[in-house]
Amino acid sequence: MPKDLLKKYICILYPLFTLAYFCYLFFSFIRPGICMSALMLTGAAAIAAAGLVTVKMPEDKVFALYFVYNLLSGIWCVYYGIPFSVYLGEVSTTALPMVFYYAGRSFGDNHTEQYYENFETAALAMGLIGAVFYVWAPRFYLDFAFDNMLISVADAPTSRVRMNSLIGSGGMACFVTYSLCLSAYFFRQKEKKKRIMGFIFLGLSLVFAFMANQRSSMFSIILVLIFFGTVDYFTDRKRSKKILWIELGAAACAVAAVFIFARSVFEKFYARLASIPEGFGERSETWVAAVNDMKNMWLGDGLGSRGHRAAPFQTYIVADGGLVKLYTEMGIIGTSLIIFLLVLIFLKAVRKPGKVVPEIAVIVCAILMSIGSNVLETQICAPVVYFAIGSAVRKLNE
Repeated sequence: MPKDLLKKYICILYPLFTLAYFCYLFFSFIRPGICMSALMLTGAAAIAAAGLVTVKMPEDKVFALYFVYNLLSGIWCVYYGIPFSVYLGEVSTTALPMVFYYAGRSFGDNHTEQYYENFETAALAMGLIGAVFYVWAPRFYLDFAFDNMLISVADAPTSRVRMNSLIGSGGMACFVTYSLCLSAYFFRQKEKKKRIMGFIFLGLSLVFAFMANQRSSMFSIILVLIFFGTVDYFTDRKRSKKILWIELGAAACAVAAVFIFARSVFEKFYARLASIPEGFGERSETWVAAVNDMKNMWLGDGLGSRGHRAAPFQTYIVADGGLVKLYTEMGIIGTSLIIFLLVLIFLKAVRKPGKVVPEIAVIVCAILMSIGSNVLETQICAPVVYFAIGSAVRKLNE
């Protein structure tokens, strides 16, 4: 099969993910998780068949060690009493998306742009579906959301507390947060059409993210917008600094307008952001308990041993806190590998900040949201993070 065709298949995976969820809304026999696993497994085969796996750079070698370590950790995961089925389920949601590092690492600019554009299309389509049901709240959607535990009561007021779309408010917020990050790939282009498209992506992603009403997402987005402006201010010498100040003023006016004309909306989001310290307090006890309950501090307890699937077999799991979950499962050795990889990337990115703005934004948001949520095991959101890591490595080593 031609290599270009294999790459195109990888590029359309995200629209296929969204399509699987949309079909599930009407056909209950469809299982989106199984569909995504099958699609990603086929994508992994396409990556291998296209010869995209590479271990040329130090980052490649560290990532390969981390990926293999995740897979090998199944040995002690099972040894410590967790069923193999739990480990296997975690492989499909957490380890399998890691393979897309090699797609980002080996794709050229054309295929990278195609991948990002298709991701934006999929994320914003999911957001648009969610917005329609948020406003409309038809009975069949309320029943769907309740049956899939997206809402606690099958009524319109409950469904409008947070925009759930078809994947839940947590997954939705994560999806469009990454979409906002990748909009920078387009609005930083020279071509006017792409720049306009990028700003449309950014605006829609911002609206959908705040409709999802997740604290970690909103906080991450605020920092990313500051990051965008800061990088432009210090690296884009051709761009008038007046434009940046105009953008800052426009943002301040937008916030003031919401405060004046939609005070209840402003107070709702302000209360969510102000409650971030409270969220840490709510979770810290379970984090400490899970860390203290670790079987092996150096090796970790193995992939999947502290996730949702392990709840029937563990006294303490990490339901909300991806970084703590990573440490308890991978231990000091595995955690050190991924930290070392990120340090290598960030050190090079400091010297070339304008070259990897969208990728660094995705990586930073994944880290920030992982403090309070398990976003790296959210199957629909994880592949793009590893693609962005691979793409950052490629660009920084060109």
